[in-house]
Amino acid sequence: MVRSRAEYLINKLISNTLSEKELDELLEGLGKDDVLNEYSPILERYFNELIEEENQTYKPEWRINPDNKTTSAKPVSTARQFQNFYADYRRVAAFVALLFCLGTAYYFISGDRINRLQTLLESNRGSQSRAGLITQEEIAPRGIRRSVQLSDGSLVKLNSDTKMSFPQTFNGSKRTVALKGEAFFNVERDESKPFIISLEGVTIKVLGTSFNVKNYTDEQEVEVTVRSGRVSVSLESDSSASIILEKDQKLTFNKNTDTFHITGVNAEQESSWINGSLQFNKTPLRNVEHTLEKWYNVDIIIQDESLYKASLTGSHLNESLVSMLESVTYAIGAQYKIQGRTIVIGN
Repeated sequence: MVRSRAEYLINKLISNTLSEKELDELLEGLGKDDVLNEYSPILERYFNELIEEENQTYKPEWRINPDNKTTSAKPVSTARQFQNFYADYRRVAAFVALLFCLGTAYYFISGDRINRLQTLLESNRGSQSRAGLITQEEIAPRGIRRSVQLSDGSLVKLNSDTKMSFPQTFNGSKRTVALKGEAFFNVERDESKPFIISLEGVTIKVLGTSFNVKNYTDEQEVEVTVRSGRVSVSLESDSSASIILEKDQKLTFNKNTDTFHITGVNAEQESSWINGSLQFNKTPLRNVEHTLEKWYNVDIIIQDESLYKASLTGSHLNESLVSMLESVTYAIGAQYKIQGRTIVIGN
């Protein structure tokens, strides 16, 4: 069977073997109606085949809905299934194919075509290392919280503005993930394969337990709070033995000073965000500000710097943005104004 030039180029796109010249030819062709008409049925056929394949193998994931009022285990839509599965180059190529079929291919023709496509192929759902290990990246943007089940059965709940990278399948002698943001881990026990979380200046190692980790890049402290079991924490700045944390203990590591301290806490309250609750306990206003920005996907401007001297204590369960602003400004003796997604707080 003799394949057309269009089918040849598309198959090379899917297998990620296009040369620069061939990629340029494919993308330029998509700017021409007659060539696009030739490409579209081939791309659409591949996309439909992939969706059918994923429907046969898809398993429902646990997730928290955007308003975080309930936690449910239910299959998500076909579009969401597709989104969750483009974890290797074949699936990413199918995503590209869908964009082309919808007529949005012109986006790739402007600017640096090759760099744009390479960026998409290495985007937030999957990449492939030189050793061939497929990794995935799960993102919970500001205002959204979600859950991810890893290949070993461990369940991870991601707070707003969080990114986690992890292997599609845990191979070898350990289970390693990387985290930026905040997440609650419920790790399946496997004594032969420790679970390791890589953070900025901190490495966490467990066999099987539940704990909360907070590691936002815009905050100077890393927090590890144990809810059950034991957690081993190693600090890059300290070559001594690992620190062992027990239930209801929290380690706070300052990234600027390379110092840490351990306190006793109510771990259930510390991780109450997974149930839609925000807990503040003599929390500085600046920290409250950062939390609300992530939780509600807003930008907050504090007009009077003297307000940062205040701290807040309180529990807020599934409160609306307006209700939360009313509580905060009442507590600090200030007023607020909503301007789109920007909140201005002042006297």
